[in-house]
Amino acid sequence: MKDKHLAFTMAEVLITLGIIGIIAAITIPNLMGTYRKKVVETELQRAFSIISQTIRMSEVKNENAAYWAYPSEGAGTSAPGSAQAEQFINIYIKPYIKYLKVEKEDLDVKYADGTPSYLANYINKAPQFILADGLFLQFMPRENSVEADTHGYIMNVYVGTTNMRKKEEFVEGKNLFAFTMNIDESSGKVGLEPQHYLNWSCQKLQTNRQNFIDNCYKNQRETSGVSSSIYCTYMIYCNNWTVPKDYPIKL
Repeated sequence: MKDKHLAFTMAEVLITLGIIGIIAAITIPNLMGTYRKKVVETELQRAFSIISQTIRMSEVKNENAAYWAYPSEGAGTSAPGSAQAEQFINIYIKPYIKYLKVEKEDLDVKYADGTPSYLANYINKAPQFILADGLFLQFMPRENSVEADTHGYIMNVYVGTTNMRKKEEFVEGKNLFAFTMNIDESSGKVGLEPQHYLNWSCQKLQTNRQNFIDNCYKNQRETSGVSSSIYCTYMIYCNNWTVPKDYPIKL
């Protein structure tokens, strides 16, 4: 009696490979998307911690951050690369942050729809701190105490996460986010939050959610001074540091 050897036919092998390919095509993008979201969530929390520690360490030697010598009017946000702004960073920030290198490169900053962001008009002029893990931090002190008197915030800090094809390519809300240093009017102390105005709250986000979604995707009023990256960061912050389901930008 002859032995019978069982084997797959070429057609069966091809069908099996086709099924595997279809399953992979469906699942791999979802897995990669989940991974990229986790990268953003983890790195935003890490950046928040690093910036907060930098401020606290600087305050030990340089007193309450509310009284730091911020650039005089005309040398802050409107001219972040000015000598006054750079001197401020060299005194209050640079000695207290662990970084791999400092760069001053032109960055390609866009909105999620691919159009140029107004941030590119001035973000390129300020020193860019590159950390050992690839995170990008850029400190943008406001002009003197004028902004603090009117809005309560005294510095923007932009964060570049590592989910990018090239480090020069930044998309607001995708791999470029923002925090702000704010003065608490009741205590006089400075805190770090992903907000712009002190009257922002997570409750306000919920009641004006579509406005936040729209401005996260693309700033609807470029002259407002509130970048899309701030809206996007706030949406993640108010969702317990996780990217919400209605987040308008594909990560």
